[in-house]
Amino acid sequence: MRDFLKSRRFKVIIVILCFLFGLMVYSATSGGRVSPFEMMLQYITQPVASAATAVSSGVRGGIGKVINADRYKSENDELRRELSELRAKIMDYDDLKNENEALRKMVKIVTGEGGDVAPEFAPPGTVISREANDIFGGFTINQGKSGGVKPGDPVLTDIGLVGVINEVGPTFSRVTTLLSTETRVGVITLDKHTIGVIENDAKYAKDGLCLMNYIEKDSNIKKGDVVVTAGGVMFPGGIIVGEVEEVFPDPNGLQLHALIKPSENIYDVNTVYIMTKFNGQGLIPDDPNPSDTGTSDTGTSETGTSEPTTTTSTTATTATTTTAATTAAPN
Repeated sequence: MRDFLKSRRFKVIIVILCFLFGLMVYSATSGGRVSPFEMMLQYITQPVASAATAVSSGVRGGIGKVINADRYKSENDELRRELSELRAKIMDYDDLKNENEALRKMVKIVTGEGGDVAPEFAPPGTVISREANDIFGGFTINQGKSGGVKPGDPVLTDIGLVGVINEVGPTFSRVTTLLSTETRVGVITLDKHTIGVIENDAKYAKDGLCLMNYIEKDSNIKKGDVVVTAGGVMFPGGIIVGEVEEVFPDPNGLQLHALIKPSENIYDVNTVYIMTKFNGQGLIPDDPNPSDTGTSDTGTSETGTSEPTTTTSTTATTATTTTAATTAAPN
């Protein structure tokens, strides 16, 4: 023990204790002021303390992520599901809004001609297939008898006329387009000065153009004129058909012809609206010579059957548009 008290180690310990005791006395008597030594010590140890704190925080964060990983994943999945539902609702809202606006436009067009019958529409139809070999662009939609669709119903978009229902199944319908040689539509220019009938020709249809016939030779029809339906038993009046691309005379010199570019792209249309009821639909006036049209006063065809069919033939289409054709023909 005596040797330890005389050793150098003991003397160093005594010096350190005295130094610390002095610091304590100084701190107690300095009124809370930081000594130069403490400032130097803090300056030296601050980077080490900061690094230690960062490491500690990182370790705690990593441990927290591992422990709460399942909870974080569950919350993330829930947020993704809610976002997906919100997007779906927004898309449904936009689709419904667009459909309502389109229907509103068409109702305004049809009711603009007067009459006491408000137009009615089947649910919007989506194109589900196209006829690959049909140069006229015929297609099938996902609406049929269950949606109130019937043969002869006009098919259109908010841009213009597309065609007519030709064949109807329980949940589908086939559409004969405006370009088809089976389609006959009484038309008139928007300025009401020129009338005619759409009677197509395959050589023009392959270029996406309709042929307008029975135009009076002294008509002022010209390129750029807008053509709309004239109204009748097959189509309501005022529906845009297209725009005049070219006017040329008939070889006999008695009338003119016009090529019409449909307002709607027949080959690219995806959603259509089927008009199931409109003013004047099916109201064929009494004919003094019913045998000429192949239709009796009771609507019975020459075959003697009164049962409705699920298709519209060229003859039936021609018969129901005889009024429009006769009106359009020159005197």
